[in-house]
Amino acid sequence: MSVNSARELTPDYLKVYIAYNRETARIDGSEQHISDPLYTYDGIYSRLPGFRRERADKLTNPAVRRQSVMAFGLLIMGLEDIGFDTSDPSIWDELAFATTERGKPYFAGRRDIHFSLSHTQGAVMCAVSGAETGCDIDSIRNRSSLYSVARKAFTPRELAFCMRTPTLDEELEFYNGICIDPEAFCHIWTRKEAYAKYTGEGLAEIMTGFDIDGIDATVHSEGLGHYVWAVCAPTLMAVYPTILSTSFS
Repeated sequence: MSVNSARELTPDYLKVYIAYNRETARIDGSEQHISDPLYTYDGIYSRLPGFRRERADKLTNPAVRRQSVMAFGLLIMGLEDIGFDTSDPSIWDELAFATTERGKPYFAGRRDIHFSLSHTQGAVMCAVSGAETGCDIDSIRNRSSLYSVARKAFTPRELAFCMRTPTLDEELEFYNGICIDPEAFCHIWTRKEAYAKYTGEGLAEIMTGFDIDGIDATVHSEGLGHYVWAVCAPTLMAVYPTILSTSFS
């Protein structure tokens, strides 16, 4: 199958895929439980194109390696949904996976297909779109570093949105007298990450302290168990992600 025989994407096309490791996470919702061995770690690894397998093999952290592989598995799923036979090795040559100078991935052979990948501990995400897109997923963690990160990367309005009253059992000196709500922080951070991936500028753009409400695109974030995910595109209607539970091992 030629890359030109698959569906041509229009700018309003957007599909979001999220998978979490059912062995380490529990999410109550409308997720699909995948038992197909093709969508386990070993199944996806066996289907990786050579360039991606080589990249995965260079990752020395086993957990990060598994997350990277599983995220690419969602891209494979997204490509299959628009008509690609990803079992044909020649498809990857024709798609011509490439990256910009700042590392944003794209398909040089099909410029109408845009995608973004993200992974965090126990969960991965992919957005496939007919227009520029960026996505991010992160776990909600209460860390003492949240305030120092927010102070550098967030605007005063965003920082104020994240602040909360400390509980009696929290050590104020540990937080420099300030408490940051980890879920509120995560919503702003993932939205900024999604926008930075959308533009292709990455972390450097986040640290410039731009306000997420003032961007020239649309970004949406949602909580999912103890995760928050976000997606950015030129315009967004309702976003209904495909949520999967599978094995990362």
